[in-house]
Amino acid sequence: MDILPFKHPHPAPVPDPIAEAHHRIANSLALLFSTVRMQTVTVKKKAEPFSNAEVRHLLDGVAARIGTMGQLHRILSRVSSDGVVSLRPHLEEITDMLVAALACPEQQVRVVHDGCDCQVEMRQVQPVVLILCEIFINAMKYAHPTGVPLVMTVDCWRAPDGRLVLSISDDGIGLPENFAPGKNHGLGFKVMHSLAAELGGELQMQSSEMGLTFSLLLPVTAVVGIKLA
Repeated sequence: MDILPFKHPHPAPVPDPIAEAHHRIANSLALLFSTVRMQTVTVKKKAEPFSNAEVRHLLDGVAARIGTMGQLHRILSRVSSDGVVSLRPHLEEITDMLVAALACPEQQVRVVHDGCDCQVEMRQVQPVVLILCEIFINAMKYAHPTGVPLVMTVDCWRAPDGRLVLSISDDGIGLPENFAPGKNHGLGFKVMHSLAAELGGELQMQSSEMGLTFSLLLPVTAVVGIKLA
């Protein structure tokens, strides 16, 4: 019997970072289109005229989402060949952009970055960044109705069970007493929970009179590592 030479199995193809970046950006633009379209439907259903503040919040939200897409494109276009992204510097860039897009003389905002530098896979960056954007839009609209200067805190650490936790909190008034999870979720909340599900993670909310905190928990399989700040 002839003995055939042993052939090594073909190695799994390495994802092309550029192609992956284009794919992620295309998905983000499609999500932005859907979000704006859903907002248009909401506007059409509203019986009363919009106030100047409501119009400003709508337009600021669109500007913030577009700016976030631009930042996301820059992040993904600079990913190293190993596909690992260090979140901390990028989160600072994005929050600076969000402050520029959303802050106004009537509502000032300051961002505090704390915790460690979390590293994630390239495919995790898009949902994380978009969730961050939606949380900032929500905080600017609801955290301080009287216009008190807003403080946002962005934190990152490893939970005891190994999951990566990205925490984004404000120092506002928290959720209203009659807020019912699952019933009172607006468009932004729905988008955030959908993105968290895409990550295979979990998005938790904790509200008090001291503010509202969102905790995004990424599964252990998605965690690359944490660098000490």
